[in-house]
Amino acid sequence: MLELYHYDRSTAAQKIRIALAEKGLEWQSRIVNTKVGVREHLRPDYLKLNPRGLVPTLVHNGHPIRESQVILEYLEDAFPEQPLRPANPVDRAEMRLWTKMIDEGLHVHSRVIGMCVSVRHVNAAAGEDAIREYYKEMQEDVRRRNDAINIEHGLNSPLLPDAVAYFKKAFHQMNDALADRDWLAGDTYSLADISHGVYVGRMAGFNMAPLWAHLEHFVDWHKRFKARPSFTAGVTDWGDDTSAKRAQYSANAFPTLKSLWEAAS
Repeated sequence: MLELYHYDRSTAAQKIRIALAEKGLEWQSRIVNTKVGVREHLRPDYLKLNPRGLVPTLVHNGHPIRESQVILEYLEDAFPEQPLRPANPVDRAEMRLWTKMIDEGLHVHSRVIGMCVSVRHVNAAAGEDAIREYYKEMQEDVRRRNDAINIEHGLNSPLLPDAVAYFKKAFHQMNDALADRDWLAGDTYSLADISHGVYVGRMAGFNMAPLWAHLEHFVDWHKRFKARPSFTAGVTDWGDDTSAKRAQYSANAFPTLKSLWEAAS
């Protein structure tokens, strides 16, 4: 039995739902409300499954599997049918170089941009007491420190320029790689595409898509990614209850993001 502890807009959860759809696996949904005023992911029962208090967690026959990139690889090992790793060892190594980027910095930089642009505004609605308790209970020191900086400084955060520059460099690298192939790790749709595709969608949700509209191969790749039925099943069908507010705050942030993007090498 597969159970997925997740919520709608989590990029990490979107990756797992896409992979489950690609493999045609049946699973039980366990929604975890991570909003500041609720914070189910920091309750003792969930922390028993995931001591870091992060979402998602996959439970397979009673065994919890944590960290989204680890979960993706686990699904490949446990359910090798409908593989999402290339058969060619060279392409498989290329896939792992791409997926390695997520944990090396891409996910953290994504949260920096999200917090600076919109999340700090959304969280503020919960009130100071709820926010104080949220960060008191948070298990992740790096996340807590980064959030404090980004909440205090907003679009003037000292962390924001590096985060924007990281995505600019990564998207250009992907565009170059896709000049002679359909997918990031060769001719086969793989975990590399799943791992990165959801973050492109998140950045587009911050009104940033005009910044990379000229990256033809990259744009075409992401269109192919979104056209797959698994994207509908793993992302679209779950919605995003913060999308309207994100669009509002992103419109105000675009001039700053554009300036930082253009300044990045």
